[in-house]
Amino acid sequence: MIIFFFTGALILVFFLLFFREAIMGSINENNKFVKSIQRVSWFQKSYLAGIMLLLVNAVLFFGSLGILNALMIYFGLYVHFFVMLVAVVLSIGSWIIVNKAWNGSNRGRIVIAGIGSSFYFVLTILFVYRYMSIEPYYPGEDTFMRALGLTLAGITTVIAWITCFVITGFSSMHKSNEKYNSTAEVKNSQ
Repeated sequence: MIIFFFTGALILVFFLLFFREAIMGSINENNKFVKSIQRVSWFQKSYLAGIMLLLVNAVLFFGSLGILNALMIYFGLYVHFFVMLVAVVLSIGSWIIVNKAWNGSNRGRIVIAGIGSSFYFVLTILFVYRYMSIEPYYPGEDTFMRALGLTLAGITTVIAWITCFVITGFSSMHKSNEKYNSTAEVKNSQ
């Protein structure tokens, strides 16, 4: 099962990376959220924008966990897929908004991506540590299900970390390079 989950997750990451331009095009620069973030003066400082992205990631992660726990009491395990699908769409949407709102340098974009995605990196380290230090609570306890849950959580957070970093850090770098190249061509033609 872990192999299928890991394979499916890798296929999803490759799909997101291959079609990132189409996904990025789903939200344009004239979006009201993009415009409102661009108007805030502190957002144009890469470290503060990265901290904001880290906080957005934390709120979305813990909010989805809280909603998931509340709904599983009443609706069972099948609500998990719906809540996680909504959480993934909201996360990717917020990463695209942050990417589109940034007007600074590519270095600043990488700083934002590094700080913002570090939330998932820390969670991955936490899940790996918990996995490596699993001990039975009582003699004879089977720790397989706990290990399986931590493995799936670790895979999920690694995928979120990579996807957040790529979408916020690299997705629009070619646009700024195109702008640079087009201005260089204009200067050279004169």
